[in-house]
Amino acid sequence: MMTHCIRLSSLLITLSLCAYTFVSPSTLQSQDRIDLESMPKDDPVDLTVCTQNLNNYGSVRNMARRLRGFTSDDIELKVQGIIQRFIDAKCDVIAVQELLASTEIAGKEILGELADRLKEKTNRVFIPIAGPSNDKVARLGFLVATDRAELISTISYSKAELPKISAEQRARYFSRGPLEIEIKVKPRDRGLSKTIVLVNFHFKSKIFNSHDPVDLEWETSRMEMAEALRRIVITRHQKDYTKTKKLIVLLGDRNSHFDSASAQILQGKITLADFQEEAPCRLSKRGMPLCKAMTAKPIEFASALLSDPETRQLPGTYRFENTISWLDDILLPPQSLPFVRTHPADETDYNSGLIYKPEEASDHALAYVRFNW
Repeated sequence: MMTHCIRLSSLLITLSLCAYTFVSPSTLQSQDRIDLESMPKDDPVDLTVCTQNLNNYGSVRNMARRLRGFTSDDIELKVQGIIQRFIDAKCDVIAVQELLASTEIAGKEILGELADRLKEKTNRVFIPIAGPSNDKVARLGFLVATDRAELISTISYSKAELPKISAEQRARYFSRGPLEIEIKVKPRDRGLSKTIVLVNFHFKSKIFNSHDPVDLEWETSRMEMAEALRRIVITRHQKDYTKTKKLIVLLGDRNSHFDSASAQILQGKITLADFQEEAPCRLSKRGMPLCKAMTAKPIEFASALLSDPETRQLPGTYRFENTISWLDDILLPPQSLPFVRTHPADETDYNSGLIYKPEEASDHALAYVRFNW
């Protein structure tokens, strides 16, 4: 394994990234049942990309500690449920969040166990990848099917310093550190291969919100993370994805609803600068942006879930008590969106969906998008 560091500079922030290159409108209230499914559409497809918050999946000891009251039988049902979702979605690449592991090595081993269970069911081999983290307990990872893609490189953004919404703030970093992989997708039959960059993210959650100095359930922290992530990806990859030399996917758990300020900053509709000093935007008590007219900008990244007419009819990806929210998302730049259309000529229908069952797998839905070229 070869390790090198990349240093990126932009107008407002300098970001230091360590690269590991391997060779060879209001919160949704819904009366719809959470088990409503958007079933996977017909194959063949070139690649199915999935994202799943594992809801504290790790070693038996760590899971028993985090998920109090869980028995060994409960843990086995959870594992079976996770595997079943991956199979039902026909995932080729899976981004995971809330992987309980204190080190990258431990995270890779835990994902390797999932890969072994997948192989038992599907006879497919998946490479486990776990990234560094600023969280002592949880980190991000990927599973990549070797029959569909070759891993080119991985990069962690865990050391990237976040831009500040206020100049007086101390330096802050991503909670867990987005994890980027670049893969070369193998052609089907005599088709074309494609290079795809996938960036897995998991922004700061709303828990322990009594410690938030501005009493917004840490939304300002998520806004800074969204700004940093968007800038990094644009700086690193815009020349390639604007010419479709590479396809770009941002996917993971935003920990905020689709109409929040952090969600709109990640898309590029607004920026962090729109909230600084005498800027045109302020935050509502629920973390929504309240902006003057003409503030919105052309989007840099669009949701393949909420842009799809079938998927957006679903209630959301996460339920807490009686509220269902779109915390999880899969976003692509406009130049990459044509490759996830259900039909090449239809610019309004995308091949995406959610899977909620088995419920034992996670309190988050699995989200997927299918690529064709």
